Amino acid sequence: MESTSAYIIALITALLFLLLSAILANAIKFEGGSAPKDPQLRRNWFWTLALLNPAVAFLLGYFVFRPDANIMVLNNYKIALNIGTAIGFVLYILLGFILSKIFANGKIGHWF
Repeated sequence: MESTSAYIIALITALLFLLLSAILANAIKFEGGSAPKDPQLRRNWFWTLALLNPAVAFLLGYFVFRPDANIMVLNNYKIALNIGTAIGFVLYILLGFILSKIFANGKIGHWF
């Protein structure tokens, strides 16, 4: 049961960070001219949030949602939390890539 909550924490964190990245990408205005800086700004925010995603997921899981149980359950939870954090990071990158290809002509298309 505890290991399932670690995976859910990582999944929800990845989806929330992806939503935050999409909101930030749409909040940045298009710049005109021959060398606009807005695509690079969107890309930087996406990758900054990509790096923050596993850190926040792990810290939330370890300090906020850690179960109060014996050491064996706690060790299993830590292993599941590490795996879930890695899965959440990969999911963030994969969904971000898919969304950037779907919305290639929009603001989200600048992520990759």
